[in-house]
Amino acid sequence: MSAAAGETLLFDSVELLPEPWRKFAAAGPVRAFNPGLLRDGNVWIFASRIVAADGLRRIALCRLDRHLRIVAGSQCAWSDFVVFRDRENLPEPATTWFADPRLYRLGGRLWIYWNSGWHEPHNCQFLQELNAATLRPLAHPRELVRIGERRKLEKNWTCFETSAGDLHAIYSIAPHNVLTFSLAGDGDIVFEPAGSHKWSLANYPASHGGLRGGAPPVFFDGEFWSFCHSVHDGADGYRYAPAAYAFSATAPFAPTVRPKAPLKFAGSFAATRAHAPLNPAVGAVIYPCGAARDGARWLVSHGINDESCAISIIGHEHVLASAERLSPLS
Repeated sequence: MSAAAGETLLFDSVELLPEPWRKFAAAGPVRAFNPGLLRDGNVWIFASRIVAADGLRRIALCRLDRHLRIVAGSQCAWSDFVVFRDRENLPEPATTWFADPRLYRLGGRLWIYWNSGWHEPHNCQFLQELNAATLRPLAHPRELVRIGERRKLEKNWTCFETSAGDLHAIYSIAPHNVLTFSLAGDGDIVFEPAGSHKWSLANYPASHGGLRGGAPPVFFDGEFWSFCHSVHDGADGYRYAPAAYAFSATAPFAPTVRPKAPLKFAGSFAATRAHAPLNPAVGAVIYPCGAARDGARWLVSHGINDESCAISIIGHEHVLASAERLSPLS
């Protein structure tokens, strides 16, 4: 492990369970993965996707102290408290399947994102406000709706807020399609196209496929940094690898740094499994869902093999080594 690669902190899935869900540990495997991460003063909020033996997909929240340790008793059975205002108008899976949480502070308020997996006629994405003191939901989930055509499977939109307070989301990375939206009102959140920028990923290995969304972009040193992922075929199934790129902090938000190789986090955990794969078509998975600057280092929260949560700590020089700065005409 190089010094720049830092270290990776692994979390015990059972320890992430809130008290009402501790019974799951006796019923079979407990998988906690794809965690979101957000600074809250001197501590952190951590959101994880939970899959127990009953197969339901849940989301749990907890607090981490400044040393990134779980704060005892802070675990919240978050998805148990979600109340859908228009439940009868949503596909049944959209109200019972909670996947891949991301945490946001937008407009000075705390939010959580999730999606409903893959189901007919199409999946759903939601944002819901959080109570910062209790970590429980406020009001009702608000569905993310895109003006114009949508794909059957929509996920991995990553929201960000500019210094002027304007709200946007990355819809796709290449081309770099950006949406704009407002949190006004309490109904569906409407996203509109705000611009598109074509750019080349010429030096990123083609075998790794296109880039897909991951952690919410983080403003650092004059630009936004995004820790995303790519997917490619492997001998044991699809393999998810992390990558990083950067884009301008002002419209049209053109990419400024592109990846030339996947990121390598510390440790060899990607090749190990404790349980049978949730999806037999998937091999190794490193799936970023949260990122933050902490002093001179990056903290990237991610899932491992659809069964474990981790936070990888890496130096910016390690990120830069996997990428290259673009010329203005790239």
